[in-house]
Amino acid sequence: MGMEERVLVIESADAERLCNGKSGVVDISLEEFLNVLRKGRFVERKIAEYDESTRQVIPYIVLKENDEYIFFKRTTNQTEQRLHNLITLGVGGHLNDEDSKDPLVAYEKGLWRELNEEVHADVLDLEYVGLINETENPVSRVHLGVLYVAHVRYHGIAEKANFVEFRSKTLLPYLEEMEGWAKMAASYLEPMQK
Repeated sequence: MGMEERVLVIESADAERLCNGKSGVVDISLEEFLNVLRKGRFVERKIAEYDESTRQVIPYIVLKENDEYIFFKRTTNQTEQRLHNLITLGVGGHLNDEDSKDPLVAYEKGLWRELNEEVHADVLDLEYVGLINETENPVSRVHLGVLYVAHVRYHGIAEKANFVEFRSKTLLPYLEEMEGWAKMAASYLEPMQK
């Protein structure tokens, strides 16, 4: 691949203003977020991964079939060693200028591309929840999660060698095995079930 991947970012200052200094899952209207995203731009991923002045926008889509969450433990086949054997609750990933040069179109197209690359599912409803803001470590300081719950008819995961699949009506028993964003999303979503 001759060209470097260029990923969608927003300014960190805009992300912090949106989240008003709050961490975890932050209640921000989709409209407010999209107004900021409209000013987004694309930068080389190798730069964005270390530039704390920007935040890479990452859709984080939690799957739910009927009353069960569907989530995944990463295997040691994955390239990112820091995430081996940890549970991820959401699917999604980086958005890039191959999705579109327009930030809003790239966001919409990229969200669906990521979902379809990672799982085989019929999406019955996609519910926006809020933003995932974490600034505890260098990796989280350069990413901003956009949390959704997808109500699906689930047919399986695309990368079977990289993940072990779980289903559960409750998330809290798995909290200790979860990576950062998964913990935040689970802690936020679980009380909503009551």
